Amino acid sequence: DAQTDRIEVVINAAGRFYVNDQELVKSNAESLQSALYKLIDGNRDIPLTIRADAQTPHQAVVTAMDAAGQLGMLRMSIATSQSSE
Repeated sequence: DAQTDRIEVVINAAGRFYVNDQELVKSNAESLQSALYKLIDGNRDIPLTIRADAQTPHQAVVTAMDAAGQLGMLRMSIATSQSSE
């Protein structure tokens, strides 16, 4: 397995989580944390981008930040994208 050099969490308007383009079965903190944990493989320095659009529930963004924070991920950024609708 190639080492992941960055992680992108996308949260859609329905609050669903996608990690590096893979939709999580459950969009909750535990599932997200588990997915991130596997990807970082002990390397907390991997850059994480949380990408959300204007319709994304604020709580989902907070959940993603909490999950990353609890794993001790050091490089987190938030990107917002405008809805195309």
